[in-house]
Amino acid sequence: MQNDRTLHLAIIIGALLTMLLVSATYSNFVYAQNKFRAKLDADNLVPPVDSPAEGVANFKLKDDAISSKINITGITDVSGAQIIMGQIGQNGEAVVDLLNTGDKSERSDGISIKGNFTASDFTGSMEGKSLSDLQSAMSANQTYVNIITSGHPDGELGGLIYAKSTSTETQDMTESPNPIEENGEGNSEEEAEESEAADAEGNEE
Repeated sequence: MQNDRTLHLAIIIGALLTMLLVSATYSNFVYAQNKFRAKLDADNLVPPVDSPAEGVANFKLKDDAISSKINITGITDVSGAQIIMGQIGQNGEAVVDLLNTGDKSERSDGISIKGNFTASDFTGSMEGKSLSDLQSAMSANQTYVNIITSGHPDGELGGLIYAKSTSTETQDMTESPNPIEENGEGNSEEEAEESEAADAEGNEE
């Protein structure tokens, strides 16, 4: 009987230690994510929108702020750019106004929006929370970018925000993220981003 109790106790302790280890590992993984990305496309919206525009949004956490860089081609009439808590197709709410915290500039083929925001810029359900709270939501694929135009007040482009180091992206917010894909020229996503940044700088000059 004593041996059975000892074995039972050992199993319980082992299970608790495993849970603690998994929890600690996940926490370390979340807080290690400081770069995020969103592929912006009209087909990501529910229902999809007929638009030739597309773009990419990049976010980087540094110290007590998050820098945001959005490049969009095909349109210049952008009246809103938001980080939404939730997933496309669900009733989410805006938690960061990226136009309010950034500067919009027109390029020959579209627009760029660059800026920085802190926890003091949070609205909605994120108001009063910390950057680490938004960081956790981004890492868990619980946020997306919504680009609004005068012709599409509910959104013309959308894209899931995901941690870049997890090498994931999605074409539809309702689907699970897929492994990183190479572009048609065989370049990695990092190389494609550098090319986009160079193009943007060239256009701005």
